[in-house]
Amino acid sequence: MLLGHRPMLGGLFGRATVTHPSPNGETANMNTANTARSLAVLAVAALLAACSGKGMTPFTKIDGSDPGALGKMDGSWTVINTGDTKVEGMTPPAVVVFDTRAKAVTGFDGCNHFKGSYSFDQGLLKAKVSSTRRACTSDMARTISARLGDLFTQGAEVVDTSFMGAHVLMLKNAGGDVRMGSTEVLRKP
Repeated sequence: MLLGHRPMLGGLFGRATVTHPSPNGETANMNTANTARSLAVLAVAALLAACSGKGMTPFTKIDGSDPGALGKMDGSWTVINTGDTKVEGMTPPAVVVFDTRAKAVTGFDGCNHFKGSYSFDQGLLKAKVSSTRRACTSDMARTISARLGDLFTQGAEVVDTSFMGAHVLMLKNAGGDVRMGSTEVLRKP
């Protein structure tokens, strides 16, 4: 054993201390658990900083201020999830179509066809739509219809997620959320 050093019992994150000489010739104690935690925090911070560069994060908040981001919501979207419930077996499926050039929204909410216009107000998407008045044929269709109605009238945060080839558009507010996949991609066999 080297003079002035103690073995580090307790491992990397344990309660071990090491005595080492300081620059002024005195000895100082170093807590290895605190040092390891500090290094781990710095490593995570560096990783997050590296991934936060343009194009590195899979999430894009769409608030109407960036035309490039706005283009990510353009097109036809099929509802795949509402709240914590996966949407399966709905025929026809609930679909929302955004035309960002015309600021128009159309679709089928599971019960009724709708059309109208949308805008962004303080970063939230709000839509004024008119719809048919048909009865809902299932609880899931009723849930999606009500959720989309709330999101359009109360305002919704819009988040685009692109990760490992998957592309999801989410509308959410305090009342809940709807997640949608690209209709074109979902129709492919």
